[in-house]
Amino acid sequence: MPRRPAPLPADLGQVFTTVEATAADVGAERLRAGDLLVPTSGVRVLRSDEVTFESRARAFAAVLPQPFAFSHLTAARLLDLPAPRIWQPDEPLHVMRPKGTPLIVRAGVKSHRGLERRDTEFVDGLPVTDPIETWADLGSELAEDDLLAMADALLARDLARPKDLDRTAADRRTRGSAALRRCAPLARAGAASPWESKARHAFLSWGLPEPELNVDVFTPEGRWLAKPDFLWRERRIVGEYDGDQHRTNRSQWQYERERRAGLEDAGYTYVEMTSLSLVSRQHRRALRERLTRLLSE
Repeated sequence: MPRRPAPLPADLGQVFTTVEATAADVGAERLRAGDLLVPTSGVRVLRSDEVTFESRARAFAAVLPQPFAFSHLTAARLLDLPAPRIWQPDEPLHVMRPKGTPLIVRAGVKSHRGLERRDTEFVDGLPVTDPIETWADLGSELAEDDLLAMADALLARDLARPKDLDRTAADRRTRGSAALRRCAPLARAGAASPWESKARHAFLSWGLPEPELNVDVFTPEGRWLAKPDFLWRERRIVGEYDGDQHRTNRSQWQYERERRAGLEDAGYTYVEMTSLSLVSRQHRRALRERLTRLLSE
């Protein structure tokens, strides 16, 4: 039976550098033991801990040269801004340093310059480019509807004001700045989810009138009916984006059915949509044709 590795000094913590371990009299053989993960050269993480995006970023931060800040998609994830895809362990960490400092050459890192022109802040002790700068840096990397979803989130969380987005987009002179300038004036604080933002981007790109977002709808007698995702008031049309919880949660599904019936009884046309309505060419075309017809009648 293989021997259990010797206990590590408690003050090393869950994530530590090999330099710290050596200073604590931990030998090279112990650092190769199977209970330790090697997320990047010079760092060890206790294998008992689940590897997450945050723990990976923290492990790399232990050996990255100062000054630096996480940027682009890495900063967006640390700031809990809507990302276009689920994190995967092989996704590179974006790191920014000031002009005149060496780029970081390390497996798993994508290095950028320009930190001297960015405001920064800390998230749980990790340095990141500030939310508006992060959004602007992603102008050349995200699809336009994902940029709008992130801009909506910045407004909804009071991380930016509309004029901040406008000014930042106008000041950029890099690839992707045109997309920023198109998205900034379209951002709305009332969007409740990234998919709602992406749906609104589709409506506007189709030339449809902009809907009101998440506003209360009442009967003429003043009885509350619903707070739909989208409302075209003059046409008495409501749109609802149904996420997966509407399918998997029976009580939520039942509530939505009853709410829909109440709206339709009050004379509203109910338009239901899902992620398939936006990502499938066939379903996207069908939604566009239906909304175009309803809003032009």
